[in-house]
Amino acid sequence: MGGDATMATFKCTSCGHEKEGRCKPQKCPECEGKKTFEKKE
Repeated sequence: MGGDATMATFKCTSCGHEKEGRCKPQKCPECEGKKTFEKKE
């Protein structure tokens, strides 16, 4: 497990909500912020 290059963790810069996915989420499900996600390294 681990090291799967297709999945990334994105963190909302507004509320800190973290979401896993292949591409950057358009809208935060927690705070409704648009384009607030940044890729977490």
